Amino acid sequence: MSTSRRKSYEAGFKLKVVDYAEEHGNRSAERQFGVSEKVVRGWRKQKDQLKGMSKTKKAARYSVSPYVDLEKELCDWIVDLRNNGLIDTRLSTRTKALQLAQKYNIPQFKSSAGWCTRFMNRCGLTLRQKTHIAQKLPKDVDEKVQNFAKFVIEERKMLDFFASKYCKHG
Repeated sequence: MSTSRRKSYEAGFKLKVVDYAEEHGNRSAERQFGVSEKVVRGWRKQKDQLKGMSKTKKAARYSVSPYVDLEKELCDWIVDLRNNGLIDTRLSTRTKALQLAQKYNIPQFKSSAGWCTRFMNRCGLTLRQKTHIAQKLPKDVDEKVQNFAKFVIEERKMLDFFASKYCKHG
């Protein structure tokens, strides 16, 4: 087993190796540039993607999802749910994604938990539920408060319970 550390290479270097390998072969490129033949083969498969990258970029991370139409419709569905005051969950999101995959005829789509997390990040969504802490008060709140205060006073009179009998002030 090799004890050397993994290295990362810029896209410009990878393209130079690919061009050399196409002209002289993978093994020759391996000897010339000091990278394994397996790596050269991988870079040759990625040639089109490498050409589209910045020459100083080392990896093609966070690429565009292969399910653009599905994710656009799913994102719109979630926004509509939220605009109507309804909540969405990971389970509802994944279930809807599977339904849309059938609609778009994508049989290999799995709707995994990892996909759901990445989808939410790509769309800028978070899972938050509507709270009831800041809900609006009813229109007749003053009347209800007065009625409750009267009820408490009547109950105290009926049970002969006054704070002055049980608590010492002072």
